[in-house]
This record gives sequence, C-alpha cells and structure tokens, in this order.
Amino acid sequence: MRTTLGFFCLVAVSVAGSVAGVPAFGLRPGDEVSAWEPVHVAGPHAGTRTCPVCTYLEAPVLLVFARDVDAAAKLAMPLEAIAAAHRAGKLKVMLVVVDGSDEQLRRLAKDSALQTVMLCRPDPERKEKQLKAYKIDHSVSNSVVLYQDYLVRKAWTGVNAADFADVKAAADKYLPKR
Repeated sequence: MRTTLGFFCLVAVSVAGSVAGVPAFGLRPGDEVSAWEPVHVAGPHAGTRTCPVCTYLEAPVLLVFARDVDAAAKLAMPLEAIAAAHRAGKLKVMLVVVDGSDEQLRRLAKDSALQTVMLCRPDPERKEKQLKAYKIDHSVSNSVVLYQDYLVRKAWTGVNAADFADVKAAADKYLPKR
C-alpha cells in the first residue's frame, strides 16, 4: 500500500515567510503524503483514529496544522467556508491542532460552528513521528498545503485568515463546485 493519499490537499500555515513561494516549513510541492492516525475530536469521524489518507484515498483533503487552539481559532471559520463551498464535491477539510486538549477542541468546534471540518489532534503516542512525517516545525504557528495523487501540489507559509482567498482560489481551481 502506498503511504500517501490520492488527491489530498494539505494546507500548512506558518508564521515564517516563504522564499519565492516555496514554504519555509511543512511539505512542499512534489513531496508525498503519508498515512497517519490522528485523534478525531469533532466532525464526521469524532471519537476515532481514522486515517484520512487511507479513508479518502483519491478524494481531495485540505489539511491544516495549527500549533495551538488560538492559532486554530483564527483559521476555523475560513476553513469551514471552504468546506461548505465544496460540500457537494469530494473535498474534505481537516484542521489538526498540534497542542490542545479534547475539551479545548470541542469548545473550538462549537464556538466556530464547525459542521464539515474534521477537527483533530495528533495521537500522543505517535505525535513526534506524525509531525516529522509532515515536516511540522513546533516553532511555527500553522502550516498549509494542497495535494493530489499522493503529491503536494500547492503549499503556503505565513497564511492567516486574510490570506485565505488564495487558499480558496487554489481549492476552487482544483475542485470546481458541483
């Protein structure tokens, strides 16, 4: 089995800037994604450790790693808007909070009215390995990437809520509304 996901969008947002459009942290265009099992706290797989790579295979998935709940809160509503715009398509949107408790994530889901976004955290026993596979730097606020056919197609660093127009445009380009 390939350890990467077909048509997966990973959005890696970081506070560090990028050089010539290449992200300073996180996966880069051309990198492969690997299977992993996050703890799903809210969303369609709440209460499970479902691997998004194994579950959605060729379906597109937009994945955002946020360092903590505060960083995730700034991105939750724009991500929900992208997910809602592509609800009829195959796009899945996943927000992973690197450091946060289940209770904090449940509160974030409620406060942000998340209905479509999968809200997760890394498995505590495999956290470092999972973060290393996705090249997540602990000092970075967030990381964002778009991938397809097991390969990252687009990646951003330094994305904030105001920059989500670019992320949404990329999702729309790869995944027109149906």
